[in-house]
Amino acid sequence: MLNQKIKDKITWPEGFRGIFFLAIILSIFFSYEMGVRPFADPDEGRYVEIPREMAATGDFVVPKLNGLKYFEKPALFYWLQAGVIKIFGISETSMRLWVVIFAILGCLGVFFVGSRFYSITVGLLSSGILATNILYYAHSRLIILDLAVSILMSGTLWCFFMSFVNIPARITSQKIHMTLAYALAALACLTKGLIGIVLPGIIIFLWIVFTKNWSRIKDMLYIPGIFVFFAIFLPWHIMMALQDADFLHFYFVVEHLQRYASNGHNRYQPPWFFIPILLAGFLPWTGFSLVAIKNSCKKALAKDSENIFFICWIFGTLGFFSFSNSKLIPYILPLTPPIALITGIMLAETFDTDDRNFKIGAWCNAFLFLIAYIAYTAAKEEISDILQNPDAALLTNIFALLLIVAALIPIYSSYCNFSKVRVTVACVFIGANMMWLINKASVFYQEMKKPTTKELAKLISMNKKSGDLVFCYKRYYQDFPVYLNSTVGVVDFVGELEFGAKADRNNDKLIAEDDFWKLWSTTNKRIFLLLSQEHYREAFATKNLTHTILDFDKYFIVIMNK
Repeated sequence: MLNQKIKDKITWPEGFRGIFFLAIILSIFFSYEMGVRPFADPDEGRYVEIPREMAATGDFVVPKLNGLKYFEKPALFYWLQAGVIKIFGISETSMRLWVVIFAILGCLGVFFVGSRFYSITVGLLSSGILATNILYYAHSRLIILDLAVSILMSGTLWCFFMSFVNIPARITSQKIHMTLAYALAALACLTKGLIGIVLPGIIIFLWIVFTKNWSRIKDMLYIPGIFVFFAIFLPWHIMMALQDADFLHFYFVVEHLQRYASNGHNRYQPPWFFIPILLAGFLPWTGFSLVAIKNSCKKALAKDSENIFFICWIFGTLGFFSFSNSKLIPYILPLTPPIALITGIMLAETFDTDDRNFKIGAWCNAFLFLIAYIAYTAAKEEISDILQNPDAALLTNIFALLLIVAALIPIYSSYCNFSKVRVTVACVFIGANMMWLINKASVFYQEMKKPTTKELAKLISMNKKSGDLVFCYKRYYQDFPVYLNSTVGVVDFVGELEFGAKADRNNDKLIAEDDFWKLWSTTNKRIFLLLSQEHYREAFATKNLTHTILDFDKYFIVIMNK
């Protein structure tokens, strides 16, 4: 239990002022240079292009990618992005606005729960730990669905926590929390599918099993909350089913059941895949988090209901995705909030009473930072092309130095009677600087590994006239139509457009290579073709076709037929 000195729970309305000022700090932290990097292909391009087409066509029901039906994910995030487009237009900053908002909400949620049920110290620590771990921060810079759905699912679970785990004094509060839990679960389902209710349901079920609180099931099945869930969840799904007869099978069977049970999407990884991801991803807090998880497990074994809930949340999420045949790094984002909270609780307990846990965490951190530094040194060969840029080399060297400093400070302080509060604040500061360095270094990484079509797309847009055709060759570059502000033709490639191509066999977006070159030579229209430098050399090594080079960069070239 927390000692009395730090058990300073949040009070209202002072608590609202604290949340307000924390929100400002988090806004500055997460929004810093959020628009410095172009949209990454494929994910960021896709999650901007679909809402761009919604805003352009006015069809907010059927998601379309490059003019073709795209049923892999539901529509809530697209609607949010389309709303931003209507208000602010498309830019790297505006399109990352909602991701930053969700990142801030996740930290405020942890702060609220930590402050309300433990102490303000726990709330601030937990929020800082969540904001400054690599896994969470990195995904606050990416326009993908995983952070949004993770925060919505976390909100569902925090509401359940406030309803049944840490039981409120008033039954009215319980009803409000449960209604909000169902609403957030429905929004999570509208963001990334049934995982929004399935994963929280598994975690809650595990908690019931281990606490033997079977009587809670009746209270959880709160009729007004269930009504709210279906009122939010059903309308879009019904409209989609009425629009397209193939929707229900593809969306629920192919995209949910088959994706989880098979490796048809080439996302298979071994069951232990997420373990090293977590160890590296929770830096610079991993050592302390491991101690916190160990302590929480001990309390859970002693039948402490709150810690049983946290352990079910952490290991339930880890187990669910570890046994899936489809694994990607962002899938385990939902377990970052509870790890941040129990780490904040553990650190708060060590400030005045438990020096041993702090030392163990410090030494674990030192060992992991040493491994991280060795891994960085070994990986220099893999990123040698990036390190050729002097700015990128400087950033990575500073990052390596911070790894060493972050390892040494807690160890040195634990034996020199330094204030653990000051050391923890220093770790938050170092962690924040590490995150900013990662943000800056990611620009160089993307430039070398996932180059953008931005400048060439804008050049085509400036030269393109009514009636001109635009194609990309042997690959659909998903940032290309975004920067072009128009759908494009695709030569000899299907990829993620496969479902839409089958659903609309009369579409003019996809064309076979032979048919394209015939069109190139015979049409009276002007054609712009974007292709990689490699594809350009391959295509024109065997073809003697008239073409004009409009422009090129290190990776791509744009040619015209006239």
